[in-house]
Amino acid sequence: MKFFLDENISISVVNFIKILGFEVEHARTAGLSGATDKEISEYAKKNKAILVTKDLEFGNILIYPEKSHHGLLILRLPNYYKTAQLVKILVNFLENIKPKILESAITILEVGRYRIRRF
Repeated sequence: MKFFLDENISISVVNFIKILGFEVEHARTAGLSGATDKEISEYAKKNKAILVTKDLEFGNILIYPEKSHHGLLILRLPNYYKTAQLVKILVNFLENIKPKILESAITILEVGRYRIRRF
């Protein structure tokens, strides 16, 4: 399974996801710094990667209809959360689910819970 981190996710998160055994790429290292949301979305889908972002717009089905994503994981965490707090929640989530459920779905991860909407 592969993850693609949007620019609004700290690049340091890459290492923590790699430790879990997943492939992961960040928008910056993919040469997509400053890219549009559409370019980010298309890149993730083309590479069959789960897009990880804080941007709620990616979950808007009017802008990104079903099958616009290979999979989408939106982190809906408090703005004051530091990278360490985000990593703790994300790693805990990935360790306690079957990652395959993230494919063909929009997943919203919040503090203490998550919800999944299948395409």
